This record gives sequence, C-alpha cells and structure tokens, in this order.
Amino acid sequence: MNGFKSRKEVESIKAQYPVGTRIELIGMDDPYAPIESGTQGTVEIVDDAGTYG
Repeated sequence: MNGFKSRKEVESIKAQYPVGTRIELIGMDDPYAPIESGTQGTVEIVDDAGTYG
C-alpha cells in the first residue's frame, strides 16, 4: 500500500463532507498545532487526497 486513499475513499469523503458542512474537533494529538477539543468549523474544501479543511 502506498499510503494514499483510493479514488473511491476520496469520493466517499467528499460525499460525506460537502462544502458548508459544520464539523467539530473531538481530539487531536499534535503538540506543534494545539487546537482545543470542541473547536468548530465549516468545511471549505475537500482535496483529491481526501483532506478537508
């Protein structure tokens, strides 16, 4: 496996999180970018790697 999501997985993510979807962070383990649990946001993009932001 190459570590990348398949096209089918990416399309599923795009369908599940369309632009405008409200999301809430449950938890994150990244000491370099500490974001508090419960932080809310709106999906603005889902790229071809299946990353949304």
